[in-house]
Amino acid sequence: MVDVELSLKVVGSAVGVIGVVIAYLQLRRDGGKKPHDPLPSGSAVLDPRVILRPPVGRLPKVFRDRKAVRRKLRKAVRRPNGKVHLLHGLGGSGKTAIAIKTAQEVAGRRRMVWWVSGVTSPEFITSMVDIARALGARENEVEDVLAGRGNPADLVWRYLERHKKWLLIIDNVDDIRVLDVGTIKAGDGNGWLRPTHRGTLLVTSRLGDLSQWGTFTSADKVGPLDPRDAALMLRDLAPSSGSYQEAEALADGLGFLPLALRHVGSLLSSPFSSEPSFAAYSFSLRTNLSTLMKQGESERDVLSRTWESSLDMLNAQGRGQARPILRTLSCFAPSIPIPTRMLDKGILADLCDGDVEAVTEGMKALESVKLIDIAEGQPVDGVAIVVHPLIAEANRLHLDEGRETALVTKVSVALVLHAVEGLKMEEPRDWPRWFDMRPHMMSALEQVSRHPVDGYLGEMAKCVARAIAALVYAGYYTTALDVTRTALSLVRGLGESDPGLLDLRHELAGALLYTGNAADAEREYRAVAEARSKAFGAEDPQTLISLFQLAYVLAMTDRLDEAEKVARRVLEVRIRVLEPGDYYILVTRYVLDDIFFRQGRYEECRQRCTALLGDVRTLLGAEHFLTITTQHLLARVLLEQGEPREAEAELRAVLDAGRGTLGDRHPEMLKTRLTLARALATMRRKRDARAELNRVLTELGGSVPEGHSVFEDFQLAEDALQR
Repeated sequence: MVDVELSLKVVGSAVGVIGVVIAYLQLRRDGGKKPHDPLPSGSAVLDPRVILRPPVGRLPKVFRDRKAVRRKLRKAVRRPNGKVHLLHGLGGSGKTAIAIKTAQEVAGRRRMVWWVSGVTSPEFITSMVDIARALGARENEVEDVLAGRGNPADLVWRYLERHKKWLLIIDNVDDIRVLDVGTIKAGDGNGWLRPTHRGTLLVTSRLGDLSQWGTFTSADKVGPLDPRDAALMLRDLAPSSGSYQEAEALADGLGFLPLALRHVGSLLSSPFSSEPSFAAYSFSLRTNLSTLMKQGESERDVLSRTWESSLDMLNAQGRGQARPILRTLSCFAPSIPIPTRMLDKGILADLCDGDVEAVTEGMKALESVKLIDIAEGQPVDGVAIVVHPLIAEANRLHLDEGRETALVTKVSVALVLHAVEGLKMEEPRDWPRWFDMRPHMMSALEQVSRHPVDGYLGEMAKCVARAIAALVYAGYYTTALDVTRTALSLVRGLGESDPGLLDLRHELAGALLYTGNAADAEREYRAVAEARSKAFGAEDPQTLISLFQLAYVLAMTDRLDEAEKVARRVLEVRIRVLEPGDYYILVTRYVLDDIFFRQGRYEECRQRCTALLGDVRTLLGAEHFLTITTQHLLARVLLEQGEPREAEAELRAVLDAGRGTLGDRHPEMLKTRLTLARALATMRRKRDARAELNRVLTELGGSVPEGHSVFEDFQLAEDALQR
């Protein structure tokens, strides 16, 4: 994960350290809770050979057929031919299985293999940027693309082209817009899909319109299995269920589709089957599908009826809870692993008349007949459940306006809310959980938007707003903006003063701010502050949070007098309603001190800053982030007042305190080192000053691009050295 302050840098150079404190220390949710753990020393080092591994555990024990296309793909991996390779065809035809098998066959030959979900844009971009980072992309480069100042596809391909022997698989791109980069389309050849001889790019999709994929794409249509292989697949899965001829007849009734074959074969070999033979299942299938057959025998209808027949069978075997459990799992993002820690049995028990054991039995039954898969090692906490997109789609269509729909919607929302309890938006160690939860959150939000249940839409809106805040803290600004806009489109049923809606609008303002739209952010902060004040009162904590953020925007746009007025108003209320020494009081005092510094009121700032430093040291400790930034501000005041020696002493104390908590690469440490370079240059210690400047350059990969969070500080240090 990216370094926190690099992630939370301020757009533009005018804000300086004030942006760090507001972005990181001003907790905009979470009931005023305070951060308690130190920040990481820098981004985790990603090993390109172990990240985004293919889900080989989902392969059948025996893989049938597809020899020609597999041979072609193996050849393309061994000798890249400058083509993007596309597997397209009906859902359930085995595209993903071919891709997994190909990954398994070529792995272990000093080749890097990555598996990326193409279901939703945010998850896709996050994974692709992780690949770039693992291949050596510098944090300032990553920061720029995440903040919307660069083309993410250009960044990723710049590093892909520096390496050979890699296979990148993008699975389930059923919405080709996921592969758009701004106005660049998938088939243009200069976006996410590009011809290359350095490695191999393989995509799976239901979309077979080759005009959308570009002339550089080599496409293979994946259809039903050969009858012989389909029959053998059933025999592999259920060897005691009948003869080859009976297996072939059943496979014919299932349209020779691998997904249906796998499901039925697993069902017949499970202890829940009431029709354990191929012949008996064929008879049942013909009976149940007679109407569908007359209407044209749609493959999708065959699949849907097959799954419903299996749920009927489980019901007859005393596992009726399997149906509502599967309906609930289908409310989450299809094909993306659902962490098992998200599936609280106590909540799921509401689907089973409160019987927790019935939840376990229902899950086992669903896995036994392969209506769900177990994906080990994904995502963060080891084990997860995967629902095939077609299965999820069919089950969502079965949710009508009856009792089952309301209950399933309530349970799906309750599972999400329970899963994020205790997670902090500002805590780096919680970010991976927020990220692997986000697609499921958005699916649950869509479900409750489509089938409203009293109060649940507003609660989901507040939950998604917290996830968006985590994105902003982690520096994924453009993703945060996209997710916010999507969420707002789904909560139109909420009233204008609904807390959840206002939370989303507040996060929209933040996302706009960090993507360079300060004017739009200011308007949104003002509107939200006004709405919160009208609905909840002028002194409500949420109203004050919006006003606080407004003061930040005013400061960064050099309207310091107005920023001071707003910040004073917030501080006055917080001093009156909060306990002395409350964290929110301390951070507001800091922001006001920083405004005084920017106004050139150095003596007043020095006195206030000295008092604040004493308080934060006592209440928070010498190594706390607010203590460190306050001491840095005091050092800057001393330097402006012509006391470089005193400033040097404070700055070296900051570096000592922050080394163990923030690490040398943290931007606050880099800013401190640049201020130290200015102090040393002022005292004519040019060699020492240059050494500090070079150390910063080393940490940032050799350059400080314009717009970087330390750019202004770097320029000031360079100017000091030139005098």
